[in-house]
Amino acid sequence: MTFNEIWNKHQGHLLNFIKNNIDEALIAEDILQEVSIKLLDNINRKTEIENYKNWLFQVTRNTIADYYRKNKKHSELSLNQSESNTNSSACVCDLSGFVIKTYLPKKYSQALYLSDIQQKPQQEIAEILDLSLTATKSRIQRGRKKLKELIGECIDIFYNKKGQVSDFQLKDNCELPQELKAEMERINLTL
Repeated sequence: MTFNEIWNKHQGHLLNFIKNNIDEALIAEDILQEVSIKLLDNINRKTEIENYKNWLFQVTRNTIADYYRKNKKHSELSLNQSESNTNSSACVCDLSGFVIKTYLPKKYSQALYLSDIQQKPQQEIAEILDLSLTATKSRIQRGRKKLKELIGECIDIFYNKKGQVSDFQLKDNCELPQELKAEMERINLTL
C-alpha cells in the first residue's frame, strides 16, 4: 500500500481521536501532521507493519503523550501540603511519590522518583545515581511498569479528555497495606 492509500483511509479517524484528547484545533492538526510524517518515514524505511490502523493509533497515542510531556507545567510539590485537597493531581503525585519510595525496589524507586516526582532530566539522574544514560532510562521505564502494575492491582484511575487524572477509586477486591491507607488519609484522599 502507498502512503496516500493508507493516510486517506485513516486520517479522519485519527483526527477525531486526537480532538477527543486535545481541545485546541491547531495543536490537534499539528499532532496529526507529526503522525503522518512518522508514517511516511516508516514507509520510506520499508519497515514492515502488519496492521496500519493499530500502528497509527499507537503512534498517535504516543505523540499525544509526548505533547503533554513536553508542555507539562512543572510545579514544586511539598510533601507537607497544608492546603486542603484542592489540587487532585498534587495529591496523586504525593501518593505516587509515597508508593514509589515505599513499595518499589530501591533500584527502580530512586530513578523513578527523581524523574517523575522531582522532574529531573534523565542525564542529571544518571549523574546522581552514577549510571549510564541507557541504564537510567531502563530503570525509569521498568520502575514505571512496576508502579503501573502495583497501582493497577488496587486502584481504578479515570482520565479526562486531556489525559490528566480526573478521579480514582479503590477496587473492591483490594486490600491495601495499612501504611498506604494511612498515607491516603494523610493527604485527604477520599476513596
